[in-house]
Amino acid sequence: MIAAHPDDEVLGMGGTIKKYSKQNKIRLCVITEGASAQYQNKKMIEVRRNACKKCAKILGISSINFLDFPDMKLDSIPQVEINVELEKIINKFKSKIIYTTPKNDLNKDHEKVFESTMVISRPHSSQVKQILSYEIPGIRKNEFKPNIFENIEKEFKYKINGFKQYKSEIQKFPYPRSIKAIENLSIQRGIESNLKKAEAFELIKDIKN
Repeated sequence: MIAAHPDDEVLGMGGTIKKYSKQNKIRLCVITEGASAQYQNKKMIEVRRNACKKCAKILGISSINFLDFPDMKLDSIPQVEINVELEKIINKFKSKIIYTTPKNDLNKDHEKVFESTMVISRPHSSQVKQILSYEIPGIRKNEFKPNIFENIEKEFKYKINGFKQYKSEIQKFPYPRSIKAIENLSIQRGIESNLKKAEAFELIKDIKN
């Protein structure tokens, strides 16, 4: 799984991670340090990293790679630099399924990570067979149009417990990163798929042998 920032993983697919980590190794790659653009205190980089590690234990993530690119500045970095580092991770673990950030987001970091994912997963240079983008709560450039829904009724409590590790990122309702808003989104996606709680994904690529 690829995240632009620490917390993208739990917001986007915390329940799904928990669901599949029981029988699969889930590996997380976090592209940016996720703090320098928001906080003047440099210690927040370590705070966000530690929160990510605690969240990973709750969700069952096997390993984390932090690439530490500057937060909210991926659009000022040559794309090839991001691609090279990300490709090393993908090739190291021989990844066949990748979950990545949405392509319709106003957040430039999310957009750039999606673009890099598409480049490093080209059929002739990788073993990747399937790419899905997850949904991150917030204002979007275009409507998120999911075509895959995961039932997370049993796993939802782990998603919330995981997100609570990011104490600095929790907002008050009706902000999208409030506990209530996260639950409301899972209920809405559940209603759309005849489930009580769900996480939504867009299937980007699926290669069948």
